[in-house]
Amino acid sequence: LARRPTGAMAEVKKVSVNTDEEALIKKRLLTQTTTARPGADPPVKKLTKKYVAYVNALAEDDANGDGADAERAREAWLKEIALYEFNMGRYRAVASANAREMEQYASASAAVDGEVRGTKDEIAELKTDLDSARLDRQHKEEYEALRRLCTQFPSRSDTTARLASLEAEIAELETESEATASKLDLRKKQFALLLHLVNELQGELAEEAAEEAAVAQQQAAHELEEGEM
Repeated sequence: LARRPTGAMAEVKKVSVNTDEEALIKKRLLTQTTTARPGADPPVKKLTKKYVAYVNALAEDDANGDGADAERAREAWLKEIALYEFNMGRYRAVASANAREMEQYASASAAVDGEVRGTKDEIAELKTDLDSARLDRQHKEEYEALRRLCTQFPSRSDTTARLASLEAEIAELETESEATASKLDLRKKQFALLLHLVNELQGELAEEAAEEAAVAQQQAAHELEEGEM
């Protein structure tokens, strides 16, 4: 009789996955085929068929006493198990590769997020620098406009010197004005004195003329009296 399968040969290794991955793997195991031929059975279904065929062959061998069919069924079933384990190993390798890719993706995503944050911070800093540069430029333009306006007028030193010169001229003119006023006052006083003297002289001349006229009149009267005698 052919050897019956032991628990070690029938044991299938399990993969630790989360609920979503486990549901996805179950679906693929039940629906995916190992070949590209149309109508091919999924791996679990093929394995089940091989196992059922082996069990049936064992039953027939127990009835007929011949173990050739059971041995061939057993070999076919073991090959199917080996193929199934190979596919499971391949799936585990793919899952491991996908896990590594996810880790790499997470690391790359974190790096990209860090770069994005750094870029945003750099943009904010550059924006602040730009605003400061614009403000500095505005101040420089205002300063330049004031400078051009100031160049249209004499410098402070020239203005101070000109002001001192004008103050000196004003002081000199005030001095001359005071001297002129003093001279004019003196001339007024002299002219008033002259008018007073002229008036007195005219009065004296009038008195002298009147006296001379009186004397002449007296002489004429005296002479007239002598002639009558």
